[in-house]
Amino acid sequence: MRRIMAGAGYVSPDVRSRLFAAVLLPAAIRADLTRATRDLRALEGVRPVRAGQLHLTLRFIGEVDRGLEAPLAREIAAATAQLPGFPIRLCAAGVFPSHRRARVLWVGVEETPALAALHRSVEEAVVRGGVAPDPRPFRPHVTVGRIRRHPPPVGLAGAIARVRFGATVDVRRVSLMRSELLPRGARHTEVAACRLAGGHDDARRARH
Repeated sequence: MRRIMAGAGYVSPDVRSRLFAAVLLPAAIRADLTRATRDLRALEGVRPVRAGQLHLTLRFIGEVDRGLEAPLAREIAAATAQLPGFPIRLCAAGVFPSHRRARVLWVGVEETPALAALHRSVEEAVVRGGVAPDPRPFRPHVTVGRIRRHPPPVGLAGAIARVRFGATVDVRRVSLMRSELLPRGARHTEVAACRLAGGHDDARRARH
């Protein structure tokens, strides 16, 4: 496994990173997903996720010292290198936590043994890297928008019912992502890409 460095020189413990591990979606799938959910995204009070940021979160890590980026990337790379690539299926739409209190709009991802194994491996890797375990169940989905108002917008149920989307994505790597919360919205940066078995490298440092 190639060693991944967090950066040259000393990293101050005061510098923090907001991290998550994810499966990034191909550009064509992101474009199709954006078109398929346009009615949802256009509802009053909905803040749509930009097409370039659509992804499947495997583990939200949260804020950690910047110096943990490299150890986490190494642990995830070691874990994913033992797993073969596999397909996932995106389909249907829904909300969290409920229609009456909707806050997150999503397109679902079918749960399969391979996806469950990947999530479990990433969770174990993150814990080995120094992060507390996540007690919440894994509910695979791609967030397409967030609702900023209560009650939910008129027409929400109908817009969800009109979503007709189905796509298969080959999972070949897991990306460790840094999320920066800015006034204009979140900015996501790939810190490291950790390939599943069959890739050329177990992990590579992302270009910035």
